[in-house]
Amino acid sequence: MVPITEKNQLLAAVAWITAAILAGFMCFAQLGVMLSLLMGRWGIAGVAPLAAILALILGELLGRRMGLTARQRILPPALALGVMILALAISVFYFDLSWDGQNYHQLGIYTIAADWNPLTGPMQATTPPLNSSVRYFAKGPWYIAAAIYKTTGCFEAGKCTTVLSWAMMGLAVFAAGLDWGLRRRFAVMIALVVALNPVVMSELTTYLVDGVMVASLTTVVAALFSALLRPQPVVIWVGCMATILSINAKFTGLVFLVFVFAGGGLWCLLRLRQWVFAYCGWVVLALFMGAALFGYNPYVTNTIYRHQPFYPILGSKAHPVKISPLGDPNERWETPKNMVGHNRFVRFGYAIFGRPGNQPYPSATNGQPELNAQLMWPFTARPSDLHYYDYHETRVAGFGPYFSGAFLISLGLAGWLLMQPGPARWILILAWLTIVASLMVSVHMWWPRFGPQFWLLPIIPAVLVVWGGQSRRAMVVAWLLMVLLLANALIVAGVHLAWETHASITLRQSGKEIEVCFYDFTRSGEEKLKAWDVPYQEKNRKEFKGGTELMSVVEGYPRPIQYQVIDDSTNATQINP
Repeated sequence: MVPITEKNQLLAAVAWITAAILAGFMCFAQLGVMLSLLMGRWGIAGVAPLAAILALILGELLGRRMGLTARQRILPPALALGVMILALAISVFYFDLSWDGQNYHQLGIYTIAADWNPLTGPMQATTPPLNSSVRYFAKGPWYIAAAIYKTTGCFEAGKCTTVLSWAMMGLAVFAAGLDWGLRRRFAVMIALVVALNPVVMSELTTYLVDGVMVASLTTVVAALFSALLRPQPVVIWVGCMATILSINAKFTGLVFLVFVFAGGGLWCLLRLRQWVFAYCGWVVLALFMGAALFGYNPYVTNTIYRHQPFYPILGSKAHPVKISPLGDPNERWETPKNMVGHNRFVRFGYAIFGRPGNQPYPSATNGQPELNAQLMWPFTARPSDLHYYDYHETRVAGFGPYFSGAFLISLGLAGWLLMQPGPARWILILAWLTIVASLMVSVHMWWPRFGPQFWLLPIIPAVLVVWGGQSRRAMVVAWLLMVLLLANALIVAGVHLAWETHASITLRQSGKEIEVCFYDFTRSGEEKLKAWDVPYQEKNRKEFKGGTELMSVVEGYPRPIQYQVIDDSTNATQINP
């Protein structure tokens, strides 16, 4: 550990302020759309530019508060604007080909932008009728996407929320590392590895919200670590805004935050008792803002109309959850058969030591169902396993082919830390207990997008070893672990984004009239084809006889959008590898 230098303080300040601008833009955009809805959609097209202006003003105020010079205060807004432009460019280039993104996320955004008011008329009848996911799930990213859509006229641009959250997370982790006295090169490494969370990278080009949720959650953790060391207004601002974003991205954002804040509260009770009341006050304020104000729909409206804020995940006496006669659909249809009926510890083991796969769906090699997940020894993944990372929702070993090996190395570092005196071992115990407890909430935590915080488990011991700086050998192992995790994450991101890039380029270049079967994705499919100016003839399920898939959930997943070129169907361009 080295003393915090003046340069490190400046870099940390710039990173925190830039993160605050990005978080502020997303929060202001959500709030602006909510206010516009209450005023009959007045001014909704101007919400995104106004949110950007307000976020830049916030950055200027925070820069002045932190004592930055006029020249230094130019850096955060310049970086933030650069990230925003990059986020829009990425979002416009790629097309959302995910199942949930095309099914209900896009439907929610279209209807909010057009004629549905989820604040004053959450139960309002619409055409087409809204499914339960649209009515009752969190809507934060939808509000932001609706604002960007109405401003730009490009629907795909609204996906930039994931990219903005990703950048916010990386900046916050980097800044927290500098605040804790880490050398700049290791702070950069930590930020890269954390930000390359495979769940975030696999959803970067889609409207899926798991990446937004975990990026915001990780930002809260980084702000919490920094604030407990030295409270600063900018850090508290970032933590509060990231709390709002996480709560309104997904129900589990609120659930996981409870564990994070409970862990922070326990640390205050044990080590910083003078901060307990201030800590509790900020936590209550952030949770109230996130759930009751920004999260009025769904948390308040669900409570009013269904007597349960987490409906339809949980039900109430008057409105019980209508479970399929066949049971939990995720358990019946999405879970490998050798996990069904087994406890969370068995699933925990498969999440770490499983061979990459998308069981129980058919294999690309022989078209036959692979019903059971497989275990593998660490570092024995085959090149043929990597194609599973083409898909947004890789089920088994979704955190990468070498995650199991990295986890074992982290166990060794954790054992070494536990034998050392000082606070590092207690931080390790508390952090790991918090993460594992939050994972055990869901029986589906083996599926990466349902437990994306899994990615942090092997990172924490490496960070604490380098922070403590007591053993050169342990530090070398920590560096090797971080390099391994970085390579592992880059493999997943590279394979997936290569598929996405090929698919998006191919779709733009087709140019001919096609016949298409939309299945469950009529609205989103029609919007795509109109945006690409692709002439098409719609066919129903009985008329359509096959073709190229326009989605990449997992191989063999039922009822994708399918198309084929009319004038030469035998030469229809294939997207799937």
